[in-house]
Amino acid sequence: MDSNKRLKLLDIGYRIAGTCGICQHGMFANDSFGTCSLHTYQHLKHTGDARQLSVYAHGRCSEFQLDEQKAHLGLWQEFTR
Repeated sequence: MDSNKRLKLLDIGYRIAGTCGICQHGMFANDSFGTCSLHTYQHLKHTGDARQLSVYAHGRCSEFQLDEQKAHLGLWQEFTR
């Protein structure tokens, strides 16, 4: 990354939000909606096993864990939060 670009990004407080799309638990197939492998819930209209929680790729919960393989952030990783 260009050093002037890095300094400007730091100067303006630039941050890359940790979201479900780059979380270890998010599972997405070329769509903005997927499932969370960590959280389940019991659906009110259906019986049987608990379901994986449907999530939006740009959402986030308190148990976010960055998946460096999904994120491909390289030098941009310092801007994650």
